[in-house]
Amino acid sequence: MSQSDSHSLLALLHLSSPALPVGAFAYSQGLEYALDCGWCKNDKDVKSWIEDNLRLGFGQLDLPIYIRMFNAWQNKQVKDVKHWNQTLLSFRESKELFLEDVQVGSAYVQWHLGQDANRDQWVNAVEQPTVVAMNALAACLNNIDLSTALMGFAWSWCENQVTCASKALPLGQTQAQQILQALIPVISDVCEQAKVIADDEIGSGLMGLAISSSLHEQQYSRLFRS
Repeated sequence: MSQSDSHSLLALLHLSSPALPVGAFAYSQGLEYALDCGWCKNDKDVKSWIEDNLRLGFGQLDLPIYIRMFNAWQNKQVKDVKHWNQTLLSFRESKELFLEDVQVGSAYVQWHLGQDANRDQWVNAVEQPTVVAMNALAACLNNIDLSTALMGFAWSWCENQVTCASKALPLGQTQAQQILQALIPVISDVCEQAKVIADDEIGSGLMGLAISSSLHEQQYSRLFRS
């Protein structure tokens, strides 16, 4: 492995790490409500919930837009980045999901500036930058290729969902790791499918996710912000 390849791999691991200081761990994206109300009762239910959201939501909305933003950043087409950033925000079905995206996106901005103050010309070019926009920018600036960046981003999302379930449900570490392991081929498949989704096919129709996120806003006791 060349030195440049090693740098890209390590940059990907850094960007995909749950220790990245952007606060993604504070959000469950509606999963906490699904656990609280009994929609998900065990590890099999959690796996099904995450896989369905990965295939029918995240994989058909966030990942195709990630590809478009990545390419736009690479070609310095800020107008296109702004377009897809706003498109993604318009798909957030609840106030919580919208706020999560812009709040974590804002934390990504601060992380970018902590890496290199010269990045301000990029991070400040987009109003209310989303997580997708800032992660794709980081991947471009670290010379991570698109396919690898896409898988790293999807892995981070899945890992955060499993971590949420581990905190909100009696779910052991072994069960959590088994869920993640079972999701590996799904992640690979979803990332490949995202590459062939046309502009007019982008979107999510997960009514259960929208309902759980909306009801979570009024949930009496909760650990997570979404």
